[in-house]
Amino acid sequence: MKSWFPLIVVVAALLHLLPFRSDPGQQPVELSAGETPLENNRTIPYEKIPAPRKPTPAQKFGGYPCIGDCSNDKAGYRWARQNGITDPDSCTGNTGAFIEGCRVYARQRIASPLKN
Repeated sequence: MKSWFPLIVVVAALLHLLPFRSDPGQQPVELSAGETPLENNRTIPYEKIPAPRKPTPAQKFGGYPCIGDCSNDKAGYRWARQNGITDPDSCTGNTGAFIEGCRVYARQRIASPLKN
């Protein structure tokens, strides 16, 4: 513990004796009459920030939201119409959207059985 005190005194003395040098580029520049600071002479405007996009309303097919252009829902609907599906539980397919389109057609057939 005794050896720390002289070391601290020596380090403090060296730090006090070292000249603090500042960056010459950071020195204030005196302007002559009629000159304006560089900050006011910008020729390139700041980049404009685009306005936030408004969310587009979700597409719907048969009252249900769908992804993109609802093409999978429409394909399921067409398939159900071509195959005369009347029971929503009979709908099968590879995607949920296709099955949903099929079910939309089947529910419409149940609601109004005379329409094709």
